[in-house]
Amino acid sequence: MLSTTTNRLISIGKKGVGVFLFIICSVAIYREVGSNENVVQYGAQIKIQFQKIAIYQWVILFFLMLMNFLVESYKWKIVLSSETSISIPTALKSVFVGQAFAFYTPNRIGEYVGRTMMLDTENKIIAIGRMAWASYAQMIVTIIMGAIAIYINPPFLPWLRWVTPLLLVFALIIYFHKVTFSGILKSFNFLQIESGIKRKLLALSFLRYSVYLMQYTWAAHILHIPIPYLILWVALAVMFLSLSIVPTISITELVIRGQLILLLLSPWYQNSLMLISLSTIIWAVNFLLPAIIGAFLLLGFRLKQ
Repeated sequence: MLSTTTNRLISIGKKGVGVFLFIICSVAIYREVGSNENVVQYGAQIKIQFQKIAIYQWVILFFLMLMNFLVESYKWKIVLSSETSISIPTALKSVFVGQAFAFYTPNRIGEYVGRTMMLDTENKIIAIGRMAWASYAQMIVTIIMGAIAIYINPPFLPWLRWVTPLLLVFALIIYFHKVTFSGILKSFNFLQIESGIKRKLLALSFLRYSVYLMQYTWAAHILHIPIPYLILWVALAVMFLSLSIVPTISITELVIRGQLILLLLSPWYQNSLMLISLSTIIWAVNFLLPAIIGAFLLLGFRLKQ
């Protein structure tokens, strides 16, 4: 009788973990959004701008967000292919849950925990190592595009146009050079992935980067921001590069994004409110909404045996 009761309590506890994590993430998201400087200062005005957006325009934004995360899910799937087989829906669910954990952790490190906890594989360390490769591939694409943008139009510190190519070469050497450890480090060899997968990750990272540009371009269009596309893309490339270097959490990233957009685009467009609205709408669609979806997906999570 005691054993049955204990097992029942353990089962309830395992099922309740998901609810507990959902509550933790939900409270954290609510508190962080409520205390954000941009939301507090411009909240009412941004809300007015959002209300002017037609439903079909929101639908296109959400479609681009889904495309963004489907590409990331496919990256997650192929980078795990040598370790475990997962479907695209499972990978997508894992990515969304990762967003919930990433939302309020420094430099989005919580994303590693959120993604791996949704996998059936017992070796989470391997999955974390695989995710690091996918993130690194995305960073290389960010450096490539940022280096091109800074060379075309260095917004500040002109010497960066010569430094970023060196940084890119260094990053590519590390990415493609396969290191075989020996001695006490031999156990880390399992973290390596095949060169073919690395090339696929880079190609998918370029695709995801293109989706980012499409999202911003569409958001600028629906907000009637009259900035030429080339200037917008160059500014965004510099912003993405800056965000990949500056330590942030997702909620403070909204403030930093807003300030960077003002810095980079104000020479061509002086309406600060609309630029802040542009930054906020992308942040809400790409970070806040996925984090909320991920939090709800946690309701179905339970500890494995």
